[in-house]
Order: sequence, then structure tokens, then C-alpha cells
Amino acid sequence: MRFWTLIALIALLLLACHRRRRAEEPTTLPAASPRASAAPAEPYDRSESALASSPGKQRRPPPPPGPPAGSQEVTPAHEAAWVDAHNRARAKHCAPPLEWSPKLAQVAQQWANTLRDKGCVFGHSGNSAYGENLAAATIGTLDAAAIVKMWYDEIADYKFPNGGFSMKTGHFTQVVWRGTSRIGCGRSLCKTMEIWVCEYERPGNWEGQYRANVLPLGCK
Repeated sequence: MRFWTLIALIALLLLACHRRRRAEEPTTLPAASPRASAAPAEPYDRSESALASSPGKQRRPPPPPGPPAGSQEVTPAHEAAWVDAHNRARAKHCAPPLEWSPKLAQVAQQWANTLRDKGCVFGHSGNSAYGENLAAATIGTLDAAAIVKMWYDEIADYKFPNGGFSMKTGHFTQVVWRGTSRIGCGRSLCKTMEIWVCEYERPGNWEGQYRANVLPLGCK
């Protein structure tokens, strides 16, 4: 019995010495891997103000501010795209090419801004001095060519040669109306939506004038 007690005491003394040597040894940290030290995939705000307000943390930057109210959203590239898209459609029906009108673009932009400021409502201005086409979609999903094509595709429901006004074809008939000579368009952003407004001079869709202004393909 005394023999085994002596062995246990020796084992405890050896374990205590081993732990003491381990505590006295310097600690070496493993080298950080390149992946662990790489920059995050998304950009973070490293400005002094951000770090000061949240010590030791990195914050994502806030989303970019939206366009100021009343800002002109149609660029020269948009202007050319709208005119070209309309004129390609009009050429199929022997309608003369349209010209861009800064005056009409201003009118269109004002109404686009109004629709935005009213909470993304969608409706016509009621200004009988000009023709008017509207479109709306999720931001970035449609451009001028796609919108004009959407309007033009209403041709499938138009009855040549004696067609007249219809809610199903009114965009198409305005696009190809031979008596129209100028166009101007505006654009606004509202929440996740993009609103487009195009104004036309002279206005189309006059009752009794469809046969002369909306010619069939081939113009016969």
C-alpha cells in the first residue's frame, strides 16, 4: 500500500513540473493565411467619422442618394435612342422622321417628376396640347428601344385601314402618326420604379384622321 502511495506522489510531482515548464515557454501564434487577411468582398466605409462612431468596427457605406427633385434624367444618349427607336418604327409606315424637342422634353420631365412626387402614381397629364405616351418598369429593365417596341407591338390589335382609337392600340398609333413631327421624353425614379413620359407635337390619335395618318406596313 505504501509503495503505490509513493508512486502516485511521484507522478503528481512530475505532472506539476511539466505544467510549470509549459507555462514558462513563449507562446507562438500561427501565421495568418492570405485568405484570412484579404480584404472583404464588399466595400466598407473606412472614414474617420465612421470608425469614430463605431470603434473597432467597419460599417458598410450608406446607399447613394437618389436624384434631386426636378433633376433632368434624360441624357443626350437617351435623346438619340428615343428618336432612333421611333423613326425606325415610323419608317415602316411612311411617316416622316421625328426631331427632338427640348421644350417637349421639359414638359415630359415635369410630368414624370409629378408622378414621382405623388408617390409613384401612373396616369396621363391631361394636357391636350400634346400627344402623350407613358411607360413604367423596374429600374434598369427597359430602355428606349424596348419601350417603343412594346408600344409598337400594339399593331397586332389595330384594324387597317379603317382603325380608330382604342385603349389597346393608342400607343402604337401615336408612335407612327404621320402628322407628328417632334418628340421629347422625361424620366423619373420612384422607389424601385422607373417612369418614362414622352410628349408629341402635333398630337396624334385624332378621330376621323386615322386612315391618313396610320398607314399599313408597305404604306399601301
